[in-house]
Amino acid sequence: MTTASSADPVPGFIESAFNPLVNAVAHRCLVDRPGDGARTAIVLGSVVGDSTTTDLASTLMVGGQVGNPLLFMQATPNAVLGWLSKEFGVTGPLVALSATADLGSALLDAAAVLLDDPELDRVLVVGVELTGNDRTTAALGELDLEPPTEDFAVAVWVDRDTPPDGGGHDLRHLAVRDEGSTP
Repeated sequence: MTTASSADPVPGFIESAFNPLVNAVAHRCLVDRPGDGARTAIVLGSVVGDSTTTDLASTLMVGGQVGNPLLFMQATPNAVLGWLSKEFGVTGPLVALSATADLGSALLDAAAVLLDDPELDRVLVVGVELTGNDRTTAALGELDLEPPTEDFAVAVWVDRDTPPDGGGHDLRHLAVRDEGSTP
């Protein structure tokens, strides 16, 4: 498992920590365990996504200001997945998802579905959350979810030798199964 609560900037991604955090944890995993990019998938998940970029873009729009095109492009999680796939030659499926209950399990379930494809050997599972702002805190409150106290990302490999086990995975403890215990 790889985690990060801060990350270096990534060219083309501005303002938000979301994409640099994803890049940091995924980059470490892909460097530490290189493999056949055609047989590799990446699943990225977050409850509220890149709330920093979304909030900045909507604030500019409501204020009648011209939006920065980079904000539009980086606001979708697929942007950083494209960056990673290009850098590491990952040509397998790239999936971005959100879940309001048990995101860790939703990510592992998606990895299990992808591994049903005999053309894939492994899935890099990445979860990321930002501390957000007043709007995202209110939205999370409506969902009875606690906002994170710090920006963070976590990544873990799932492959045929280490299939995901059943439910109940807090995003921060996604890889506890690798340490021989259950969350």
